[in-house]
Amino acid sequence: MWLLFTGWKDPVGLKREGLVAEVDEDLNVSLRTARKILPSEFPTKVDYTHNAVRGIYNEARDEFLVTSTHGSKVLLFVFDPNWNLKGHREILDFGRVADPGFPMKPTGAYGVLTEALASTPLVKERGSPGVGLYLVKNVDDLSKVEVEDWGEFGRWANANDVIDLTTLPRIQVFVEEDNAGKWGLQTFLGPTVEEVPQLNSLKEVEALQASLMPLLPIDDSLTQVGHPHYTILPDGRPKLLFASFRDTWTRNPSTNREGYTHEIWAAEVSLQVFDPRAYPERRGLFNGRQSKWFYASGVSKLLVNISGPAKLRMRLSLEDQEVEEQELRKGLNVVQSPGTWVQISSQAEVKATIVAR
Repeated sequence: MWLLFTGWKDPVGLKREGLVAEVDEDLNVSLRTARKILPSEFPTKVDYTHNAVRGIYNEARDEFLVTSTHGSKVLLFVFDPNWNLKGHREILDFGRVADPGFPMKPTGAYGVLTEALASTPLVKERGSPGVGLYLVKNVDDLSKVEVEDWGEFGRWANANDVIDLTTLPRIQVFVEEDNAGKWGLQTFLGPTVEEVPQLNSLKEVEALQASLMPLLPIDDSLTQVGHPHYTILPDGRPKLLFASFRDTWTRNPSTNREGYTHEIWAAEVSLQVFDPRAYPERRGLFNGRQSKWFYASGVSKLLVNISGPAKLRMRLSLEDQEVEEQELRKGLNVVQSPGTWVQISSQAEVKATIVAR
């Protein structure tokens, strides 16, 4: 079993490199097996290198697929089972330097056999609180791979940094959230796969956000928490890997600036992290005339604070032909038992804050 991670030697931490090391079932990392697979200046020299790496294993071809955000670009690398590079390709350009990572999860379903879902924060919008969803076509073929932008998947707080995505047990995004107080972890809870009639139906889906922090066994000894990654490896138990930063609150004498020492931690979690009912509140933001369909499973009360009159459209299934509508007035509205899917529709531009309880 391998741990894929970034490391660096420069004191500022911008010349990062991709590494792998063997890890056993007790999560002991064998540093003697550590191997650099992505040097900082490969394949091009940029100011901020290999700042977030994500990987999947292709068992049929016995190879590793690794994505890295390198400068402003997302690069896809293919390695053989001994971590020798077989090839690489640029698959996305954000237009500005960013470090969100690009996790991919293959679908492997009829009609979309060689496609994968992927997600990143909306880094093209500087300071955006949103996360986006992508379709990666021909993910197993470097000569044919291409990325299709499916737009926003959720919006709340400051979805800043390294991100993770699951499709099982549900379509869900994990992401670091930065604000003026603490850095923490949040999640956007989307539907389970059987609630989506077709994969491209996700283009019309918006997820609501919830805080992961109350579900994690951590305390203030970890000054900041970020860079989440969900896994059941290597022992079959669900856990969330994340980076902690203990020294951002003080200046390092050798650099005379705050520190960003990254420690990789693993917190065992229950499958409640995938249960919408485990979160007292889920939240979302909307700006426009017609929203996507917000996933509101398990919600008994929906609060909508809106800048102008609109309608709340409600469904139990994305395939429902009949849609229930309720008028929304300017200000705070309370909707009881809204159903599984809700949409805001208005004749004029409106801004809305949505809280689901």
